[in-house]
Amino acid sequence: MVKRYSGVLVKHNDEVLMCKRNNKGSLPGVWSIPAGGIDNGETPYNAAIREFYEETNIKIDNDINFIGILTRTNRSGKKIKGLLYVFLMESDEKIIPDLKNAKDGDEHIGCSYFNRETLPNEDENDQLCKLILKILAKK
Repeated sequence: MVKRYSGVLVKHNDEVLMCKRNNKGSLPGVWSIPAGGIDNGETPYNAAIREFYEETNIKIDNDINFIGILTRTNRSGKKIKGLLYVFLMESDEKIIPDLKNAKDGDEHIGCSYFNRETLPNEDENDQLCKLILKILAKK
């Protein structure tokens, strides 16, 4: 069975918010967007908003727009393990996550904003990285 996840990419000017996963859970030590599993009966949109709040302690008040579905495969790249629904939130201000007071804030060891030049690129073929670079290219 393919797992479904949902997350929010926050864009402020020419930067995006990313959070570094802790070394205990899934994607240990990887920079990613706040995201998590979609519950039974939950829409990807509602899951993205819920997961963002649980991981950052920030409620989303403005609209988020669906920008794509990314596939996560096994190490051989052949079997799809999960689908990540990605939503974009453009913000006029830099939103700073409150990991200390977030319900699931311990899933991350830090958060930061990155531009095209500073984006952590652990795998140049990574779908999330490609999507972020595409979003940052838009003015």
